[in-house]
Amino acid sequence: MPEKILGLDIDEDSITAVQVESGLKGYEITACARVGIEGEGGIHEALIRLFEPGNLKSDVYISSIWGGHVAYRNLRMPFKDAKKIRQTLTFEVESMVPFAIDELVTDFTISDRSEQSEVIAASVRKDFISEYLGHLQAHGIDPEVLDIRCVSMVPLLLKQEAMPDDGLLLDIGSKTGTLIVYLKRRVALIRSFSSPGGEFVPPVSHGMDLSDAHIGLSEPVRAWFKSFCTVIRNTLHSMAWTTGRAEKPEKVFFTGAGALYPATAELLTEFLGMPAEPIDLSLDTRVRLSENAGRTWTPAFMDSALALCLRNGKQGDGFNFRKDEFEIQKTGFWLTQEFRRAMILVIIVLVFLAADLGVDYYFLKKNNRMLDERIREVFAQTFPDVRRIVDPVQQMTVKINELKTSAVPVPGSDSNRRVLDLLQDISSRIPPALTVKVTSLVIDQESVRMSGRTDNFNTVDGIKSRLETATQYFSAVTISSANLDRTGKEVRFELKLQLAK
Repeated sequence: MPEKILGLDIDEDSITAVQVESGLKGYEITACARVGIEGEGGIHEALIRLFEPGNLKSDVYISSIWGGHVAYRNLRMPFKDAKKIRQTLTFEVESMVPFAIDELVTDFTISDRSEQSEVIAASVRKDFISEYLGHLQAHGIDPEVLDIRCVSMVPLLLKQEAMPDDGLLLDIGSKTGTLIVYLKRRVALIRSFSSPGGEFVPPVSHGMDLSDAHIGLSEPVRAWFKSFCTVIRNTLHSMAWTTGRAEKPEKVFFTGAGALYPATAELLTEFLGMPAEPIDLSLDTRVRLSENAGRTWTPAFMDSALALCLRNGKQGDGFNFRKDEFEIQKTGFWLTQEFRRAMILVIIVLVFLAADLGVDYYFLKKNNRMLDERIREVFAQTFPDVRRIVDPVQQMTVKINELKTSAVPVPGSDSNRRVLDLLQDISSRIPPALTVKVTSLVIDQESVRMSGRTDNFNTVDGIKSRLETATQYFSAVTISSANLDRTGKEVRFELKLQLAK
């Protein structure tokens, strides 16, 4: 059964929502929207405006928080097993953060599994998560996953064609930025920072006309990008010095407000010394963009929310701060979406099974009724004197027994030899394939005289030969007469069967 998934991407100054409907053929983006966080009402008022149209109600919610609220630590652990890392991680992080460990929620992702596991630990204050979830739950939203902005974009980016194994993802916001380095196709570094030199110049506007390429080449924008790229180069240098890893990003992929400027790729390539290109996750072959969503779709703003929708559930690549006291309370299995789907499938199977049994029963009943009618016809033909037929099988059995009991002995023979038995024996010896019509049968103390008609003289000889084998009844069988009738088409015959003593 298709389900609607809503990705809710929240940063410092805006909320972006993307809704997809999952099905057998993949995902369809059915709705998308973006609102700013402004004034005293802040996130509360923004959520009201976002959900006011009523088209974003979904079955599953997945949300993210801006990385500026997260403390990152790159660690080396002597374990490769994720369970052991989880059990010891808090003790490693405790000495590296300026808060008591019981005030934090910590999750991790493994960036490299070699002799030692390289781990990225991410910690968020519990009071921030509690306030954040309170805002969402006040609007009927209880996200199953609480990830870090942009992290879930990396696995989707790597699924696109011709992606390098080592790369750099930049989210260039109007006030903040996020840098994610992936090496050997795994996230190796995450950093979030405020835009150097203040707000992105000129201010980003969703509806502004950016067709004029010289906007991106103006001196203030060049200065901003130069300062921005300096921060990135310093971060990469620090990473290489700290981790000792020789791998370096081969290419820059960028999104966010900065991706709206035509010259962003050119400036990033110039100042970072590596090729750069914008991304659009809606180009994924599994994703279709509906006509309604296509009218407002802007990849630079909405890719991060889309990545949340396409994230591989609770156990997907990335982080999930819905744990410890913030873990979603599990409801009874009978109330879950999985149980409802299973029940629907069971009901469908039972309906088809009942239909199949019903059809079989109908035809069996019809066949049984036809057999009953045929039995009644045979009984009525055999015993025409019986007017009331209730149970033809039982009544026929009684009649046959009565005939056997009432049958008279053959004259001049042992009393155990019944006339009925004699007639049955004669009948059984004349094959149904022979054309024979018996017109008279006379039984006396010495013989049986049988007259009748048949189709030819050979049939008369055949009847004589078969009756001669009944030595328990007859000592001799002779043809008294055999002549053609007046029409010349039939033979009239008479046989004499001498009774055995």
